[in-house]
Amino acid sequence: MNSERQEQGFALPLALGLGFVMVILGLSTIMVAQSDRISSFNRKEAGASLAVAEGGMARSLAQLTAPNNAVLLNRNYDTINPKTGKTYLGPDGNFNSGDEEASAIDEWTSYDPSHQPCYQQKGWGSPNLATTGSMGNTGTYTLRAYRFNPFEQKGTLFVEASKDGKTTGVLITISVRPDLADFPGVVLIEPTGNPDSTHATGVLALRGRELQGSKGNIYYRPSSSADPSLAESAGPGDAERGSYLNAIWSSSLDGVSADTVQGKIFACTLRPNIPMGEVGTDLGTIDDSTTIAGVAGKNRTYFTVDQIDLDGTEVLAVDTTHGPVQIEITNAGVHEHGITLRETAKIINVRSDGQPPRVGDLRIIARQNDRVTLRDQTCIQNAFLWFPFDELRLLTTGPGCPGGQNTNFEGVLWMEAILSSKNEASHRNVEYLGGSEENYDTETKSGTNSGISVPEDITSLLDLLQHIDWPARYRFGGVLQWKRVRL
Repeated sequence: MNSERQEQGFALPLALGLGFVMVILGLSTIMVAQSDRISSFNRKEAGASLAVAEGGMARSLAQLTAPNNAVLLNRNYDTINPKTGKTYLGPDGNFNSGDEEASAIDEWTSYDPSHQPCYQQKGWGSPNLATTGSMGNTGTYTLRAYRFNPFEQKGTLFVEASKDGKTTGVLITISVRPDLADFPGVVLIEPTGNPDSTHATGVLALRGRELQGSKGNIYYRPSSSADPSLAESAGPGDAERGSYLNAIWSSSLDGVSADTVQGKIFACTLRPNIPMGEVGTDLGTIDDSTTIAGVAGKNRTYFTVDQIDLDGTEVLAVDTTHGPVQIEITNAGVHEHGITLRETAKIINVRSDGQPPRVGDLRIIARQNDRVTLRDQTCIQNAFLWFPFDELRLLTTGPGCPGGQNTNFEGVLWMEAILSSKNEASHRNVEYLGGSEENYDTETKSGTNSGISVPEDITSLLDLLQHIDWPARYRFGGVLQWKRVRL
């Protein structure tokens, strides 16, 4: 009897305890089921907002394939992130890397090149990229940022999307490259802010001098040419080619029996406007053989000079092995002779690592009246020259550049004008800088055709394309990175 009572006394608490455990298990099961349901719902909502972001990205990329919008692919657009008070990406194209700016970057909204002559030839129209859009009843997306890296030739695009209160974003990095078939290898500039507005700028007078290379396309100012009626372009063999050669003083009227230009000739005006770099090391006047070099770890090494005046066998060697170099002519128009080379003097871009020098790694810039004069058998090799207020006088008697080409200049020329010596004294005069103010046609070099060569590889100059009114058609290729961004 005592044993039975003990068992009865134990059974009741055991039953109550087991019942309590069962209740707890039941509640836990319900809670887990509810949590899974909530998690599933959240995942579904997050997935929906991600789908909207991907759709917005696809729409944005589709718009950027149109030529009128593709001109934006080398420009930056980066709005302010309200959570940080700074731009979303910054110059490096990454989130929260520390280079974000406090002010928005917008090179898109007010950019409309459609009124410029060379764009009008293309007929592309104005950019009309929509940065916002909707999907379904509750989904919206916004293109928040785009960053272009000209050196790595890539662009990073960020799109944010929202659906039913859930927000997410997609970051994509793509390869971006311009179509360089019509690259401006030789530009005759009509500069903005010309200190003498009476000058009729933008004259080219090759007169049979060779202009080699498929990238050696000529852009000239029609109103200063020998035929102001032209307004299109002509490639080798085109029906109107003779008219364009005549317009640039390279026809039979100038003693030229053959087409010596390998590129196209465009009757339209470009206006480069390259911003100032940092103040460089002052070298004064360079009038003897000199070597300068780029510094490792710097994007570009800057030098300033009053003028470069070399003769005999003197050479200015610019070593770009460890980095690009930029030389600014800074005599403020006092001398008006920025560069003068005589006999066999040279300015040469060199490397010591076995790699070929790149034209964009040696940049020589003058922002005042500083002309370039090449005489005898001189040479400037593998360089970019930007002289918006003065001309190149090509008065050589034969080739001077190493390598065997029939050249006195190898590189890219953006100048106010290029004037070469006449073949014969009886040939036409070039009316330039007011016509009668100064007679430029006093020298004759009969039978001389050494001239200019523009290299095929001009990728080292791509960063300058945003500073010139050239209708670059950019195209994007493969996806380099895709990343979801939680906001």
